[in-house]
Amino acid sequence: MKSPYTAKPLPEKVINRLEQILFQILPPLEEAVYSGRPADLELSQWMRSRRELGSRDRRFLSQAVFRHFRWMGWTRIALKQDLPEAALLSALLEEPAESQWIQHLAQSITFPKPLAPLGAQSIAEKVDQVNQTFQSSLSETHLITPDAASVIDPEVLARSLSAFQHRPPTWIRSRIESNELLDALAAENIPAESTPQHPQAIAIPSGVHLQQRLNKGPGQFIVQDLTSQFVGQVCAPLAGQLWWDCCAGSGGKSLHLADLMKQQGGVLSSDPRESALIELKKRARTCGIRMIQSQVLDATKEKPGTHLYDGVLVDAPCSGWGTWARSPDARWRTSTKDVRQSARRQQAILKNVAQAVKPGGTLVYAVCTLTQPETDEQVAAFLETHSAFELDPFRHLITGELTSGMIQILPSQHDGMFIARFRKKNETVA
Repeated sequence: MKSPYTAKPLPEKVINRLEQILFQILPPLEEAVYSGRPADLELSQWMRSRRELGSRDRRFLSQAVFRHFRWMGWTRIALKQDLPEAALLSALLEEPAESQWIQHLAQSITFPKPLAPLGAQSIAEKVDQVNQTFQSSLSETHLITPDAASVIDPEVLARSLSAFQHRPPTWIRSRIESNELLDALAAENIPAESTPQHPQAIAIPSGVHLQQRLNKGPGQFIVQDLTSQFVGQVCAPLAGQLWWDCCAGSGGKSLHLADLMKQQGGVLSSDPRESALIELKKRARTCGIRMIQSQVLDATKEKPGTHLYDGVLVDAPCSGWGTWARSPDARWRTSTKDVRQSARRQQAILKNVAQAVKPGGTLVYAVCTLTQPETDEQVAAFLETHSAFELDPFRHLITGELTSGMIQILPSQHDGMFIARFRKKNETVA
């Protein structure tokens, strides 16, 4: 998908200024990431203090920062390059042709051998070119945390590596007729695509600020990744039912459940963070949704009274290793220790909330990761200790094939996502 922004040449003095800023902010950002803090939050906080930066400056810096983290496994870690060289190499690896930024950096940087822009080439071709240039022995797996292979199935990892190096588009969920929203996007010259299987899901280029450019009423669309929308579809709630979204966060999936239920019935959204639920309430008001109730609680050990629910959604906190394309710095701030900790927390949540599902009711478990301890191993452990539940088959959201009741969606033009659906048997099982 093409960017909606035209690449207009920048004055040389602007390029020089942006270069200085970039090399000023990258070291503390690297330090923050290695300390476990997300780069996007650190960058946003820094930009709020620099009001003199225009939108073009901010877009340039954001793109350069996240390009840096995407290729840092090669440039900084394996090849141990200084920042100017790393910035040039990451640009050459990502851009398909000469750019003003590449030309600017190349004025003062030379590599052992000339290297042309490689953005249009495959990862395997890039490996060969870089190794020839630097007389190195890089591999594709140097692009991710070294211990990832110990917790991700080798085939899943191999099929995901290329996707990690391309930022996916932004997905929105239309709450109005999708063609109406597509027409509005076209009128603003914003490239947009939908799929026949999921017409309400619309992809737009990353970096577009819709609220600033789209003259549509509030609440007519929600920014929500495609695979996140899949979770609601797997839940398949019916009008009049009662659902509990027990790890709701700011409520994207709660809002989707309410829309799927045609705002008939009830959704309880809980989270241990009151700030997240405050944001959910704001979003619900914007969307005109009144059927969502919220409650601060820790789903690892608390339940909302003695109520039984038609369905419980466990959109569990996880390692997030399916979002490395969208959040490239995440691969450097999480480890297998974090994966194991997440798996233990997920197990505690499932054990606790399973008690709140009605006989014949639905329990959906979802995590935006690829690791085995958080996906298929988690399902196997749950079924082994909860004989009242069984996997509930559903149609694959992409292929249409009937699944066993769980799917692993690999990252491509969306985040990686694992979804499992269980049904509680009608008979009482000890």
